[in-house]
Amino acid sequence: MKYFEAFGEGGFHSAFMTTYAFGSLAFEDIPFPKLRGAGCRNITVLADRGMLNQAFSEFGPPRFAGTSYHLIKADAPGAFHPKITMLIGETKGRLTVGSANLTALGLGGNKEQIASISYSPETQENAKFFKSALGYFRRYVPLDDQWFPISLQRALRFASWLRDDNFDHTFDRAGTAELNLLFDRPEINCLDQIIASIGDDPIERLVIVSPYWDVRLEGLARLRAALENPITDILIESDANGFPSAALSGLSDTSLFDVSAHAESRFLHAKLIVVHGERWDHVISGSMNCTFPALMGPAAHGNAEAGIYKRVPRGAALEALGLADYKDARIEGDQLAELQQSFEEAKEAEPSIDGGTLILQAGKLSWTTPAASSAAPATIQLYDRDGLALAEMESNGSSASYVVSPDAQRPKYGIVAFADGAMSAPVQIVDLDYLAVTTLPAQRGRKRRLMDTLVESIHEDLVLIETLNQLEALEEEDRASQPDQTPRAKSQAPDAAPPTYEVLSYDDFIRARTHANAQGKSFGLYLNSRHDSAASLMSVCLNQMIGLVGPDLRGMEDEDIDALGAIDFRTTEPQSADDDRSGNARTERASPTRSLSAQSRATAKKFQEAVTAFETRCKALSEKKITTSEMVRLRALMQIILSHAQPLSGSFSPSQILPVYTAEGYDWPRLIGRLLLQHFGATRALQSLTVEPDESEQQRVLEYLALSNWAAKAAQTAVLSHKKAGALRGPLERLIAALTAQTQTILSVLEDDRAYFGEISGKLDARFADRLRLPMKVGVHVRP
Repeated sequence: MKYFEAFGEGGFHSAFMTTYAFGSLAFEDIPFPKLRGAGCRNITVLADRGMLNQAFSEFGPPRFAGTSYHLIKADAPGAFHPKITMLIGETKGRLTVGSANLTALGLGGNKEQIASISYSPETQENAKFFKSALGYFRRYVPLDDQWFPISLQRALRFASWLRDDNFDHTFDRAGTAELNLLFDRPEINCLDQIIASIGDDPIERLVIVSPYWDVRLEGLARLRAALENPITDILIESDANGFPSAALSGLSDTSLFDVSAHAESRFLHAKLIVVHGERWDHVISGSMNCTFPALMGPAAHGNAEAGIYKRVPRGAALEALGLADYKDARIEGDQLAELQQSFEEAKEAEPSIDGGTLILQAGKLSWTTPAASSAAPATIQLYDRDGLALAEMESNGSSASYVVSPDAQRPKYGIVAFADGAMSAPVQIVDLDYLAVTTLPAQRGRKRRLMDTLVESIHEDLVLIETLNQLEALEEEDRASQPDQTPRAKSQAPDAAPPTYEVLSYDDFIRARTHANAQGKSFGLYLNSRHDSAASLMSVCLNQMIGLVGPDLRGMEDEDIDALGAIDFRTTEPQSADDDRSGNARTERASPTRSLSAQSRATAKKFQEAVTAFETRCKALSEKKITTSEMVRLRALMQIILSHAQPLSGSFSPSQILPVYTAEGYDWPRLIGRLLLQHFGATRALQSLTVEPDESEQQRVLEYLALSNWAAKAAQTAVLSHKKAGALRGPLERLIAALTAQTQTILSVLEDDRAYFGEISGKLDARFADRLRLPMKVGVHVRP
């Protein structure tokens, strides 16, 4: 099997990958569409920071990174050099470690060496390697990365065999294991791991394949010394990168062999160590060249590396690798002079300047200066996905922010202009709103059908409440069947306390969030969100209906991915204002009369029953703590009622079945008042609210308050227009007073909250004001 073909295998929902060099065109043309097409959507890639910046400077930023997969810049004292691909499925896994970068050459040009470890119900003992690899990934993810914890959480939720809060990094030093996963560890370097894996088997011969070498062969000398200086055969391409042959004079029993024929006219980029023991062959393959930085690792200011150790029967390794005849091509001493060329792997170009990080969430784009920056930045120029210049962000030294309207073109990357005139490499924007949607693992069965109902809904209807009920029931079943295995972020510094994700009261949440913002820090952005939870899906659905998050974050990119790989996965077509009007024209002819048919009255009473059910639910929860899912439920009910409310005057469509007033009790101002009374009457819902330290929780609160205020004002306007509704005026006025007071308290802290609240109010005006024929826009204004 060719390496790139492995990415098209089905049954995996998540992929975690590392690479030294990253070729965005090659990755997005080959592995990425294959993974997506096979149903693997939760994709994260870690690449060496310097190489990534260099690639961005030369070829531009990737088209889909930051929106359809997560790309992380990783750092190591030398180079971040491991090449790992871990594919995770519900009941299966594949862990490959080798020499291939995620570039065109690595994926299909070079001659590479790849080893793999599989997990299945029949090989459960291999789960420890996957858990250990996840711990390795987490060690190199920057502490301020806001998406990786969610990506990891999603992978673990759909792979119960991997759930473990304490991923075991401990290396098996016993020297008896047939299989071992090698990578740089703080307590033991790769060279010592190799020696420990071999154990007490007496060594007879050492065979090495490595495309890059130290100038003085220090890595080779240390490896030989650790193995007690066995006979050593070095397999190289005579016409490739070269070899420091002069350094061989200090090494005895060492010979060179030309394996160019085995490379089949391709560059031999494989890294391979075969140790022939008295009892076993010991095979080590991976990313490690036979150099000091690779074998000694970060503790010696070297590289981050990874490999796999495999023990096989004596004499079997070279035959299996196709190298059994290598001794037929020995290179004699008079040929060595021809090999004096460049023989070190290095970053050839002038280092590109790192531009820091750009995070986009809920319309706010935040920039943070690179950790190693010595120059004060002046501006950050933003560009869209096609490279067209958009706005500029002005920095205040170490940070900057910019508000992106939902109706505006979303920026894709930025370039930092420093005060001294230097320009950074393009900085890919991590668009958390996009990633929250595009990377959700594919669902099956009942849950998928329910999620499809929400995703594909374009009008508010009571079916949304039933869908919400069913999704919450499925979540409860899932919680009951499995223990809480929420992953915890871990600090790289051994003496630093890891962040915790405990549930907070809303008051404590506001205090912590205010303190973080006062210090110019982000607070819990997407740290622990369940973006496929019932409440989150419903919130996105309601926002889409009022045009708050745009028609469809996936649409444009999905079309491009489809074109790349003929991928078959669901997309949702965007809804425009024109679509809405034309749809109403087709299905909802205006009625000249304000009377309801018997069928419409029966339907209207179902809305009344839904409100009664919500009152019963609130009564049952009156002494308990609640979550923002209750606020999303209230918001859904109010938005559904407003969608089916009759205007204050004139004709109305057949779907507008809730009158301004009726003695039967299903008039929409009364229903809105009954709903609001449950949260803003004698019982204050916010006092019982508990939240996770996550910015999306505050967004739901603001959306809930904005709609509550808007609906209350609309209901008040409606009852003032109808002389028979006079009895509702007093109760609504008291509710509005209480609601306004709570809202002003919450919005008095941060300008961003007031801006978001105002934006939602404006969207509600656009969605409902004309439909209800309100005499003026209701949009609620708040005091700073």
